[in-house]
Amino acid sequence: MAATTSPIPVATFGKDPKVAEQVREKLLPDIEVVHCALSLPAALAELPSLCAGETAVSPSSGLGTNANADGAARKIPQAIFFGGGFTDDEYEQIAAAVQARAPGVHMIKVQKRDVLAAGSFGPNPDTIAKIYRKKMAALAAA
Repeated sequence: MAATTSPIPVATFGKDPKVAEQVREKLLPDIEVVHCALSLPAALAELPSLCAGETAVSPSSGLGTNANADGAARKIPQAIFFGGGFTDDEYEQIAAAVQARAPGVHMIKVQKRDVLAAGSFGPNPDTIAKIYRKKMAALAAA
């Protein structure tokens, strides 16, 4: 009988809810998207508190497994995945706000150039999930 492990809880920040949901599905079963922020104001309001352990925070997007969980059952992300459509300024604002409250949370970006370098054109959920997995594995190995 194979050993079972819990998926790694992560939050995401991206601008397209359809792509966010498709990527979330592709990351399972080893990575669980617990919280998804779709705008800068939502990310700044929700992610620092959630990453600091405040389980009362629910995703305003309604996306992620924390959306349907009560406070005690909500999971704290170990990393934040940044998807396409964000600017460097948005990344810096969110990263600074989260790191100020939860310095151990990892920030992982996947941008258009990463997807193109992997041989895909456009927001390909399979490719995006593979890139996230590769970047998480590199963090674990470090």
